[in-house]
Amino acid sequence: MSSFEGDPPAVARASVLRDQSELALVAVERTRMPMVVTDPRQPDAPIVLANEAFLKLTGYSASEVIGRNCRFLQGADTAPEAIEAIRRGIAADDHFVTVELLNYRKDGSAFWNQLEISPVHDKAGGTIYHFASQKDVTKRRRAQELEVVERQLLMEVDHRSMNALALVQSILQLTRADDIGAYSAAVMRRVDAIARVHRLLALSSWGGTLLTELIAEEAQGGHVHLSGPQLKISPRLAQPLAVVLNELFSNARQHGALLMSEGLVAVAWNVTSCELHLGWRERGIHPVAPVPQVRLGLSLVEAAIRKQLQGTTDLSWGGDWFEARLVIPLNEGDVEIAGGDR
Repeated sequence: MSSFEGDPPAVARASVLRDQSELALVAVERTRMPMVVTDPRQPDAPIVLANEAFLKLTGYSASEVIGRNCRFLQGADTAPEAIEAIRRGIAADDHFVTVELLNYRKDGSAFWNQLEISPVHDKAGGTIYHFASQKDVTKRRRAQELEVVERQLLMEVDHRSMNALALVQSILQLTRADDIGAYSAAVMRRVDAIARVHRLLALSSWGGTLLTELIAEEAQGGHVHLSGPQLKISPRLAQPLAVVLNELFSNARQHGALLMSEGLVAVAWNVTSCELHLGWRERGIHPVAPVPQVRLGLSLVEAAIRKQLQGTTDLSWGGDWFEARLVIPLNEGDVEIAGGDR
């Protein structure tokens, strides 16, 4: 039977088939894509060929690469999950194994490697080589990570703004005064408390603030006794608690125990697995009475605890004493005690 017109001679086709392996190796050497060829028939599947692009990417010379397993590119922060995905894919003899993992150059610098591995089979179906291509996708990964951080930051800013606006709204709704000057002064005093806690939180990059610092900001040197563990509170708690403490101290200075030098305010707190308990007690020779101004101020305390923090308040008076017991449910990360999270 004669060959079709234009077909290459049979001897030429056979020659091409014999040269396929050599041609493939030449292609690997010359491609701009970093690539290596490993031999799974040898112990530890060493690299038997590494092209110039791979050497340029990793910073190694050919003599430092040939004969070694590719794991030398792994380092301290290479994810075990990615390594396991490679192991499973090779063991299953998958047509393609694609994994993104953190690898390291000879100089120790890290890069994100989009690794693709494919097996090369002989005529009997046995795996004789693995081709592995590498692609530096560090810029894309960083752009994705930056996008996530920016999105989280915008969400956090929005959350903080909404919390602050809700507090200001409560202040405007619950502030009462006989004239515009007194009203303005009362509003500004309460808004200033929000500004002070924001300054404290900014010092920690909004990582939280110590409850004792928050109390000190509002106590303004008054005679105050503190009792409780060293407690760092989250911004979610700090903002409304600043308004609450400002109101309690303001009432104590104007109508209660701190009006007289002999007066005393005691603030105590403790934390359970799911709640923050905050206690306030005033004692002094000046009678603490629920006068209208105090009642209005305490309505703001109750609004901040109940509406902002979904907590509860218990307020009580005696002849020369006043007590407030506040219970606030805690979310994960709301408090940190003596270096330990709660």
